[in-house]
Formats: sequence, C-alpha cells, structure tokens
Amino acid sequence: MSDAKSDCVSGESERSVDFFDLLRARRSIRSYSKEPVPDELVQKMLEAGRLAPSRANSQPWHFVVIRDPAVKQAMYSAVYHQSLVVEAPLLISVLGIIDPRPTVPSRTFELVQAGCFSNQVKDFADHVLDNWDESALQTDAALNAAIAGTHVMLAAHALGLGCCWVKLCRDDEVLRLLGVPTGFYHAGTLAIGFPGEDPRARPRLPLTGMVSYEQFGRREPAR
Repeated sequence: MSDAKSDCVSGESERSVDFFDLLRARRSIRSYSKEPVPDELVQKMLEAGRLAPSRANSQPWHFVVIRDPAVKQAMYSAVYHQSLVVEAPLLISVLGIIDPRPTVPSRTFELVQAGCFSNQVKDFADHVLDNWDESALQTDAALNAAIAGTHVMLAAHALGLGCCWVKLCRDDEVLRLLGVPTGFYHAGTLAIGFPGEDPRARPRLPLTGMVSYEQFGRREPAR
C-alpha cells in the first residue's frame, strides 16, 4: 500500500473513531446554561440539516429557529409543561412537507444530471407517490424530516452543545403557535444550548434480537 493510500485509510479510520465517540457520548440534555448559542453555530447546525438525504432528493423539510422567550413560553403548554423548552436558549422546530410531489420531478432531474439516476429510474421516482393517501404521505414526511433533524441534533453535539429532541407534545398546537400553514408535519422540536448537566449514558438494548441476516429471524450471518 502506498504512503498516500495509507494516509487516506488512516484519516478515514480516525474520522470514523471520532464519529462513533460522538455517538457514544451523545446524551439528551435537558438543562442548559444561560449563554446564548452564537449565530455561527446555528448556521452550522442548519447546514447539517440541509445536507441530509431524502426520498428522491425531495428535501421536504423546513426549520423554524426560535429564540423569542414569548414563543418559547407559548410552547411550554404544547409540550405538556416540559421546562426545557423555556430554559433552552434556542429551539429548532423540524417540519416535514407532507406532499412534496409537485417538486419531485425537478429534484430527480438533478439526480439524473449528477449521474445518480437513469431516466428510467427518474420516471419511476416521479410517480411513486402518485396514489399515496394523506396518511402515507404524512408518514413519509415524518421519516424524511426526522433524518434532517437527526443531522441537526448530531451537529449540535459535535459543536459542544447539548440537545434534546422534544416530541412529547400536541403537534397541532405547535404548528398553530408557530404560524405554520397547512401541509406541514411537526417531526419534533430540538431544544439546544450549552449543557448545564453531564448525565450518565442511557441504557441501550443489545444488537442481539434486533438484527437478522438475509431473512428476518435468521440470527447468524451466512458463511
């Protein structure tokens, strides 16, 4: 292996270790210092969300950045009186566009130009949602927006911030308080700030029982 290639592999390995360290160190932070989150960090988190993958490159999400104490206080009731939405210096509500179908053809055209899709695949992708009802479209909106929200959440922790995904709430009330028009789904609101606590790791189930190989229920990989 050439030195250049060795350096490349070594660099990739180091980045992988850093990423998994980040995942292991991440906690849901519910207590924050009063220090405001700088605009530069807010923009980096939003950029992380913008870069998220989505079905057919539709990018069906919208972020609402909330700093106003009055808006946060109004959110307090909608999230069943969880004080973290008032105490966090920053909230980012993650919204999913329920029906992205009008913009899908232009997004898939970009995938064709990038060499990701053939025209045949583009034609299928342009129409895959045609017969979906409101419930199915909302589920897909939740999925896509949650991916973008997860990017924002992990970016927050990478930037030294604490973050908690707040989904125990009355979604319709959150949408109303934020003046969101019809056609959007509230995937969750991220409470963000410099950590005011250092909680222990939360328990996680082992991989055993949640992984199958080749067919559901097959516990061992094929040899």
